[in-house]
Formats: sequence, structure tokens, C-alpha cells
Amino acid sequence: MNDKAFRSFQLKVLAIISIAIGPVVLIATTLIHRLPFPQSISETATIAGRTDSLLPFALGALALFSLAYSLRYAYMCLLDRFFTLCMTIGFSLIAFQPVMSEYILTEQVGVFGLSHHWTNIVHYVGAVIGFSSYIGWVLLCFKKSNLPYDEQTSEKRIRNDLYTTLGYGMFASLSFFVFDILGLLGDNFPVIFWTEVFILFFGGIACWVKAGGWLKDGALKKTE
Repeated sequence: MNDKAFRSFQLKVLAIISIAIGPVVLIATTLIHRLPFPQSISETATIAGRTDSLLPFALGALALFSLAYSLRYAYMCLLDRFFTLCMTIGFSLIAFQPVMSEYILTEQVGVFGLSHHWTNIVHYVGAVIGFSSYIGWVLLCFKKSNLPYDEQTSEKRIRNDLYTTLGYGMFASLSFFVFDILGLLGDNFPVIFWTEVFILFFGGIACWVKAGGWLKDGALKKTE
């Protein structure tokens, strides 16, 4: 497999995991195991301690493919490598140290065996690093091109507009926190869960397009 094909494969794996992770853990939690609606995707990792291990495996795969993407493409620009390495660190910390919930009954939590207080800190630091890097990667790196704008294909221009829209959609997902603070979502609305789902969904679509899943160069000409 040449570099271009392998890079496309890696991006498609990132896309599939990003898009599927929220719905899959939600179905596993609420429909299969008949447990309450999770407050966050991360909480399902603690639920998984008594049911299944879907989330830790998915997060681990997301981190590993981010790392492999960065290490394989040593020629990428510094910003590209920075964001993918930060995604690796962030998603690894989320997987290693689950957020505290009623499902955790032990005093020592996660891979590092931290206290309840410290596991929350490490987990949230990882979430900030992982998700903010994902947003930055899509917004700042996906639109790069060696060609000036007037020499780019119609598909490339459309792809760039789509990356911008999806990137801003990822960022706009954070507005759930603002609406929650203003009391517009109700007391029981799972703010963190839906914020994570939308960020990952929009990021996954961007990765799929970047991998050549949609709007490949020449695709519009074939439909004319």
C-alpha cells in the first residue's frame, strides 16, 4: 500500500470511529444493558467496567491511529503533526483515566490508579487537549494546498468550504455549555454527551472527505 492509499485508510478509520463512537456506546448502554442515559460519552467507560469495553477500545484506536498518522507522515507541516500528536495524548488520557461516576466503586481509578479527585483532573485535561486539537486540525490543516486558489479544482474549493463549515460546527457544539449555563436546556439534559457526539461527528465527516470518500477531484465532471 503506497503512502497516499495508507493515509486515506487511516483517515477513514478515524472518520468511522469518530462518527460511530457516540451512537454505539449509547445503544450499548441504554438498549442492550438497560442502564440510564449517560451524561457523557466518557461516563460509558465507567459503565463499561460492569458491562463491556467498547469505549476504551474505541478511544485507544482513535489515539493509536492519530499517532500512526503523525509518525508516518514526517514530512507534514509542524502544525499538522502538533495537532495529531496532541490528539494522541488527549484521547489516551481520556481512555486511561475515566471520569468519576456512580459506577466507580474503587478508591484507585484507571490505568494510573489515581484518586477520585486526580482522575477527574487528568481526564478533563485529556478531553480539552484531544477535542481542541481535533477542532484545530480540521480548521487549520485540512484546507492546505500546494496550488493557488485559482488553480485548485472545483472539488477542492468545495471541500475547503465544507472543512470550514464542519470545523465551525465542531466549535459551535461547545455552545451547549452556554445554553446550559443560561438554563435553556433543562436540568436533565446531557450537555457533555451531546457536545462530544457533535464534535466527533463533524470531525468524522471532515476526515472522511479528506480521505477521498466524497468530492474527489474530477467527481463533478463525471456527473456533468
